[in-house]
Amino acid sequence: MLVTDTFYRTKYRAVSQQLGLAEHESSYERGFVVVQIDSLAHEHLLSAIDHGYAPYLQRMMERGHELRMYTCGLPSSTPACQSAIMYGNSYNVPAFRWYDKRAGRTVSYKVPANNSALEREVGLGRRGILEGGSSYSNLISGGASRSLFTMSTVGQGSLLDGIKGLGFFILFALSPVRSMRVVVLSLSEALYAFAERTASYWKAERRVRFEGVFPLVRVLAHVFVKEMQTFAVMVDMYRGIPNIYTTYNTYDNMAHHYGPTTRPAMRAVRTVDRQVRQIDRMRRHSATRYDIYILSDHGQTPAVPFRQLHGESFGRYVARLVDDLTLTEHVEAEVEARSHVAFLADELRTAQQALSPKTARAVGRLRRYVEEADQPVDTPEPTASSATDVVVTGCSATAGIYFNQVPEHMDLTAIELSYPGLIDQLVEHPSVGLVIGSEGHRVCILGKEGRLIWDGAARVVDANPLNALDGASWTLPELLRLASYPRSADLIIFGSVVNGIGVAFEEQMGVHGAFGGAQAYPFILYPPSATPHVRRIQSAHDLYTLFSSYSPETTSVTVNGREPAALQG
Repeated sequence: MLVTDTFYRTKYRAVSQQLGLAEHESSYERGFVVVQIDSLAHEHLLSAIDHGYAPYLQRMMERGHELRMYTCGLPSSTPACQSAIMYGNSYNVPAFRWYDKRAGRTVSYKVPANNSALEREVGLGRRGILEGGSSYSNLISGGASRSLFTMSTVGQGSLLDGIKGLGFFILFALSPVRSMRVVVLSLSEALYAFAERTASYWKAERRVRFEGVFPLVRVLAHVFVKEMQTFAVMVDMYRGIPNIYTTYNTYDNMAHHYGPTTRPAMRAVRTVDRQVRQIDRMRRHSATRYDIYILSDHGQTPAVPFRQLHGESFGRYVARLVDDLTLTEHVEAEVEARSHVAFLADELRTAQQALSPKTARAVGRLRRYVEEADQPVDTPEPTASSATDVVVTGCSATAGIYFNQVPEHMDLTAIELSYPGLIDQLVEHPSVGLVIGSEGHRVCILGKEGRLIWDGAARVVDANPLNALDGASWTLPELLRLASYPRSADLIIFGSVVNGIGVAFEEQMGVHGAFGGAQAYPFILYPPSATPHVRRIQSAHDLYTLFSSYSPETTSVTVNGREPAALQG
């Protein structure tokens, strides 16, 4: 053990020196490392363990880590959930994609500038859980001092910033296995993706196609980011950085395309399991004491796209109901791989600046090829002028309908007067589970079997519509909170879930954003020392309390204006 410790510390001391990073002095008694497996539901993790796709996570449980399911709240999407975890605040984050009626544009959190704005809003006057720490491959940084591959801080730093000249070759020599792994995994992943799509085609299976042919450069970019974020976490653990948070997006991407329990999705779990093994091994050899947490921010529910079920998109269906008035529908193709391409291009640009002229020219040609292989992640957002009568945003398991006649929220009565019968036809559609709207201060939740009206107290007409999807006690307060957001749609649509299969308002085979099925039930795998905190966790906001407790500067915290459940009782 002593020999191994010495090897690790000697190696990562040399790596840190080549990266220009100093050892860190911290006032933390213990540090924490959070590994987020994006969108892996609690029940799907158990399935992955049962089928041998997560052997190291299973070993961690056998060694003492405990597994718990929690509810993530609404919307069950990463922008809201990471905001809750990192700042204890997800107010006015209505969906992954929403329409700004006053500005006449759709806001998507696949655009870096929108994540920067999101972080400024949810972090206003609040301490992030990563202040003084590191953020890798997240949507927002949590106030981290070092933030790489993170959407809210794109362009603000590079892993290779501190390397000069021969430092690149020294770094390669110090990590030859990882360097070769990037090449081998890129080739194997590209071949596997091609074989999987070919097999699906010949079997006539329903699958959502990747854009284009999913070129090798995208796979290389994805593998590069995954390996480099693990590498960066391990370097930080050697340096003694007290609070580290990294997200692996592979499972989320595959689950959307193939379904959350399919073989490609489960293989993605296995790749993350291997990264966790490396990080936990570094924890055992680090001079700093770390607690390691493995968690997801939300889950996914298997689904079938609305278009496949009905031969038209949800937006075109709404257009027919409103007699084809000027209607704009905003959905997006999957661009997760494009963000990885952008991150790879940034690192190549940094490397180009530090190398000799001849080598820099070669790296520059590679960088230009990478940039030309696909359009950049920061693409212009779709716009809809005030002349557009209706805007529909499709967002996985949810859709939003916005009426541009008024800049503020439009009440149900006004909608019915402008579009007679629209609301009833939406409610009765077989792929719609709930329609949520408001009338003044009243919130109306409409379903096929009945409706629930909230005006300080719940009044159920006929039957409780929540029973059609989940019916759990947490769903009503979350729906009321979601409906109260100024940015929420005039009509919030939740897709139906029948026999565990949901409806996707995008071209997806796995969905989240609403509730019903596994999408709102993520997991946390935690060390025994955290048990008193974790047992009181009711939502993603309560994780903020847990991670804030590590900071010596923390006295008391509130989440969304309330005392967190983890501090109650």
